[in-house]
Amino acid sequence: MKKKNAGSALREQNNSNNSTLPVRSSDSLFISRLKYLRSGSIEPDLNEPVSRNYLFSPVDNRKFPSMITLSRESFLQVDFDNDILDYTDRFYTNGIRIKLISPVFQMNPLSRLTIPYRGSGTNYYGLSLVQNMFTPSTTKTGGILYGDRPYAAYLYLGSFKITNDPVKNFRQTSELDIGIIGPNSYGEWVQRSFHDAVPTNNEPLGWEYQVQNDIIVNYSISYEKGVFNGKNFDFLLSSTGNVGTLYTNFSAGGQIRTGWFNPYFANLGVAKKRALHEAGLRKTQFFFFIKGSGKLVGYDATLQGGMFNTSSSYVLPASGISRLVFQGSGGFSFSRNGIRIDLEQFILSPEFQHGWWHKWVHVALSFGI
Repeated sequence: MKKKNAGSALREQNNSNNSTLPVRSSDSLFISRLKYLRSGSIEPDLNEPVSRNYLFSPVDNRKFPSMITLSRESFLQVDFDNDILDYTDRFYTNGIRIKLISPVFQMNPLSRLTIPYRGSGTNYYGLSLVQNMFTPSTTKTGGILYGDRPYAAYLYLGSFKITNDPVKNFRQTSELDIGIIGPNSYGEWVQRSFHDAVPTNNEPLGWEYQVQNDIIVNYSISYEKGVFNGKNFDFLLSSTGNVGTLYTNFSAGGQIRTGWFNPYFANLGVAKKRALHEAGLRKTQFFFFIKGSGKLVGYDATLQGGMFNTSSSYVLPASGISRLVFQGSGGFSFSRNGIRIDLEQFILSPEFQHGWWHKWVHVALSFGI
């Protein structure tokens, strides 16, 4: 009986101890981190390895917390390129890009294919719809203009992620683009519609010889790093790499800004009035900027034709394209609260042998939604 009573007492003691066991230290850290995030209304981006490591690590790493948060801001940006204001109609003649940034795109399966960031920062997820078109040096002459740029147009949907690190003055962007180059991108229809709408424009001739349909799968990654960050003047360096069936190239350059602006890496250049107020940032910005870059070209489907479909009537051989291209631009930007407008003049060195320098105007409108 004594053994039975002792056993019963031991079991009762164990049950009692189990009911009052303290929470494991790792669980305590997890709970304390959750409380900290909730108190600051901070939402970690669990797509990022560093955020998962911070949240679930059993080690107290308060001294060096690395975590990437998810921005709750949403933006719509519309970009338009055309050379009509430079009184030309050739080469890169028209481009439209519609970009939507929203936290809901974190759930997009393609966002898992973006490049992780090894540090602290804020992630912005988005989708872009892009259509660009290219023509020879003149659209008034029918037939194939040998030695000139071929007609080409493409259309793609891009999924991207921007990681902004204001502490290190650094920004990382990665994007996956999927679409089509060729007649099914409707570049011919867009240009003909535009020319028909303006009575003084001629009918573009030669689209029947454009680069034929082929698939676009392209991946790009870019980096921006602030070198000098003054109150009314700053300077940053940038680099971009593209690989895929549309473009394979690498470019590097820089940008100078002067005027009245917020720090470049404080946000993505536009924010709603409330967000600007909470961050202690200027609600009005106005500045001038100059950009310049050099690009090493490996492959360009708009010049060489699609990678898989070789049925195009006319494309340039690999030996006919320029392997080193320079691009420069200058313009100004104005923003007030959640609205921003940019006006920019581009200039581009010849992209193929016996080509010409080319100019076009870029207009961008961005606003918070």
